[in-house]
Amino acid sequence: MFTPKYTIQDELLNTITQIEAIHANVALARILPERAIELHFRATVEKTHSSTQIEGNPLTFKQVDYIIKTKGLTRHKYAETEVRNYKKALDFIDRRKLTGAPLQYKDLLMLHELAMKDLMPDEKVGALRTGAVYIINQDETLKYTGPPARSVQKKINDLLNWVETSRKSVHPCIVSAILHYQFVSIHPFADGNGRTARLATMLYLGIRGYDFNGSIVLDSYYAHGRSEYYAALHSCQGKKYREGQDLTSWVNYFTSGFLSSAKVLLAEITVLSALKLLPERKRISLNDADLLAYAKQFGSVSLSEAKTILPHLSRRTLQRKLKELTSDGYLAPTGGGKNFRYTWRD
Repeated sequence: MFTPKYTIQDELLNTITQIEAIHANVALARILPERAIELHFRATVEKTHSSTQIEGNPLTFKQVDYIIKTKGLTRHKYAETEVRNYKKALDFIDRRKLTGAPLQYKDLLMLHELAMKDLMPDEKVGALRTGAVYIINQDETLKYTGPPARSVQKKINDLLNWVETSRKSVHPCIVSAILHYQFVSIHPFADGNGRTARLATMLYLGIRGYDFNGSIVLDSYYAHGRSEYYAALHSCQGKKYREGQDLTSWVNYFTSGFLSSAKVLLAEITVLSALKLLPERKRISLNDADLLAYAKQFGSVSLSEAKTILPHLSRRTLQRKLKELTSDGYLAPTGGGKNFRYTWRD
């Protein structure tokens, strides 16, 4: 049974209080739906750039943005694959969180498979490691040893059980901090554990409604201070996996980073709230914005997908909305029959 040890101090209480205030302010912000769509997409690019940058990806923000929007660059195939894979994993999160179901073991395998496809041997993609794991310092000294492979699945299941049982008693940001820490400490995969941990954390926050509609970017906080990020992890981990250590310093680090990222987002929203819609474009509703955000993120939207996004609306109403958005120049019809879709039009 996994039972994390940490202390709720004044610093943590103050941080959570500020996060809650920003969460409420963002929810009430009068940002135009069109601006929200662009904000979410820009956050996707930033998450992809920052998280892959932590792992050593050399591409710039502009290059990542270009790759996501186009066929990409041909000179950096491995780096491009990392970017495209991470974007696919974020797309999965945007779909998966809509179900509201608790974070599950199969979600972790899927996130790893999406993030690491074509970056490591096929038999290791989306599969738990079968051997020991050792993390080595740059000077080739042993930095950390993970738990034996035979215990990995049980430890992951124990972690997920704790995450779910803590749903009503522990703040989502604290749960996310411990989920992140424990996942990378277990080191369940042969490679790609860091990015999978960050993705799993974002999925959990999305399920709990604390990803600020997918627009908060925690990865940039880690990327801008990589040494502090790894130091915060290793200060609790020690050199060998163990349970029962005090995670207070890590929880404080994580929640402070969350607050910092939330403040950046609130500042962006404050600016966007003051901007007016261009006169040549028709104002859209919040329901329309949800449909367009999906089409922007995935390139297109079908009627069946629209029903998943807005389950409270009838099929006929959704058809009408999609046709209106097409007439207004936001979407373009493509395909036919079962393949008929509404494609995002830049």
